[in-house]
Amino acid sequence: MKTPADSMTAADELIRTAQVIIVVGPGGVGKTTLSAALAARAARTHHRRTLVVTVDPARRLADALGLEGFDDEAVLVPVGSGKGRFWAQMVDMERSWDSLVKRVAPDNSTADQLLANRLYRTLTQRFVQSHDYIALDQLVELADDDRYDLVVIDTPPSVHALDVLDAPERMLDFFGSRLLRWLTAPYRSRLVMTAAKPFLAVAERVLGGPFLAEIADFFWLFSSLQPEFVTRSTEVRNRLDDAGTRYVVVHTAEDGPAQQARELSAELGDRGHKVALRLVNRVLPAAIRTVDDAAIQTVAGVELRAAVRSVREQAIRQLDLVSSADDGNDNDQPVQSVSWHGEAVGDLDGLIELLDG
Repeated sequence: MKTPADSMTAADELIRTAQVIIVVGPGGVGKTTLSAALAARAARTHHRRTLVVTVDPARRLADALGLEGFDDEAVLVPVGSGKGRFWAQMVDMERSWDSLVKRVAPDNSTADQLLANRLYRTLTQRFVQSHDYIALDQLVELADDDRYDLVVIDTPPSVHALDVLDAPERMLDFFGSRLLRWLTAPYRSRLVMTAAKPFLAVAERVLGGPFLAEIADFFWLFSSLQPEFVTRSTEVRNRLDDAGTRYVVVHTAEDGPAQQARELSAELGDRGHKVALRLVNRVLPAAIRTVDDAAIQTVAGVELRAAVRSVREQAIRQLDLVSSADDGNDNDQPVQSVSWHGEAVGDLDGLIELLDG
């Protein structure tokens, strides 16, 4: 007789004990969908209070969760009977940065001036690295929230999938940089202000006085946040290193993404972060690999028979990639396949079943 323990997948083993899961991987591999699937499954199957936090959820994911849309407040998603609870939340960059500034500014006047600055608006809305920092700031805030047993963080798209983990260090480097000291020097020294006047006069004619003043004001105001940002960045780094924080790498069964995943796993290891699970997404069903030539010959039409053979060969290549991923880490890094579906997941049941293994 089959027991619940017999049907436990590698994903189940992870989500029933982890406190924080950070999901990383190349772009376009289904990170956001699988992040939601991990949190939803933990709630329904393991009766945990879970939250998934994402930066830019697709419309189809909101539909699958039965939501009109996401916002920066956690929305409770019904998962059926039982003790588990599942919330979904989108990080709103503008609101999150505004909230952060209000929290760490030395006084209300500084916060108001910074929030009104046009350069501040541009930087916080358009620069990808600001997304990275906010994602991790949210991590610290939510991981310590007693409402949740498990928080799943879907990392934002980046040029490099681990850029998000460098966000605290980059923020510290910025506050300690010569550039910031140079830009704010006129505010700190009358002598420097006097020496800088000829340069400022030329720059004002080229760039326009108000624009240049706003740039200078932004860096001066932002530098006043340094003490709190330094403290917060330290808290973020500690959380990233915490034993309760686990890392999941998502990729598809294709040469490029699989190679990127191997490199990501190795780099995480170099940073001292053990990969708890690799999810190989969009793997063709096993039955396709076993279709024999005799069966293919019964398919009407030369082009259709060729297409069936091509799909079979793709399924076999995928199996090789999944096997090499599983065998190449000395069983130290569980690997789980996620089956390909012909169409986008349309409901919560389908989302949870993605991780059936």
